[in-house]
Amino acid sequence: MTRNPRLDLDWRQFEQLVARIERDADRLGLAIKAPDRIRCLVTNRLREVDASVRTSEGDLITLECRKRRASQDVTWIEQLATKRRSLGATKTIAVSATGFSSSAHALARENCIELKTLDELDADQLNPLLGLDLVIFWHRRVELKSVGLRKARPGSWTMPDPAELDLLLPADTDLFAPLFCNTDEGHRWSINDIWHQLQDAANPYASLPKMQPPLVQNACFPYPGNVTVDTPWGEVRLGDVILSVALWWESEAIWQSAATMVSYGPRDQAGLHRLEFSSSLSKDEWSVSLQTPADATDIEDLRPGGVWPDQSGTAQTGPRARPIDLI
Repeated sequence: MTRNPRLDLDWRQFEQLVARIERDADRLGLAIKAPDRIRCLVTNRLREVDASVRTSEGDLITLECRKRRASQDVTWIEQLATKRRSLGATKTIAVSATGFSSSAHALARENCIELKTLDELDADQLNPLLGLDLVIFWHRRVELKSVGLRKARPGSWTMPDPAELDLLLPADTDLFAPLFCNTDEGHRWSINDIWHQLQDAANPYASLPKMQPPLVQNACFPYPGNVTVDTPWGEVRLGDVILSVALWWESEAIWQSAATMVSYGPRDQAGLHRLEFSSSLSKDEWSVSLQTPADATDIEDLRPGGVWPDQSGTAQTGPRARPIDLI
């Protein structure tokens, strides 16, 4: 069988994949955290679990994962049974990439431990409902062209002409240096901060067409005369900053051959099939997935999901909400 290169995961990635599968399973009212730290009922100390599942009824389910070459035996199950009781968990889900011994199965049944495996699949083994060949991620890209300055002027403010500038900051200016200062409050900020202010005020990518060359746009930031900027020519009292940037969308095509294709559940049962496409260009975790019971035939059983970063960099989960094309 041709091995899926996207399933060559380290332990933490393996654990996060299991948590995403559980999150997207056909269960409502779940709060999943991976990893999690739970206070022990015996020692009153926090103990880490690979993931936790809390139901709307208040039940706690813990997830523990192992990605090792050999199948797991009773030793690990005994450890998990003791840990489950000490944390007050209703159940523990133990996940292995290599399966479990028969004695491990017997012991797990007596200790409220559910055993599951995560197995790699080939494309021809996937449930036909997961017939997705390609995902295109669209990444926002920006290049700073210039930072123009207009000195403070008396009289009422009018929109400046970008061609009529007093100064241009040098191209090698440090974008993160706190050049700007509010002389009333002493607050300082950088060119990069101004770029983020622009994104907060208006989404400059909202009407930007895809598959087009970079588009140069100008944004004006007026100041009421109480802001100065450090320049190579000395301190300047500002009237306006004209930020000129080139914006474009960069496409990233991920084919099914590079996607993660797995089955999940008890090895002797149908379980779940999952197809997950992950971006390799984003510095943050960003993926889109489709998941369904292995034996499903109804499109209503198909569950889309994904992970993407919001503008603050916080990981978000759920149906896709960023520019993604599914083909």
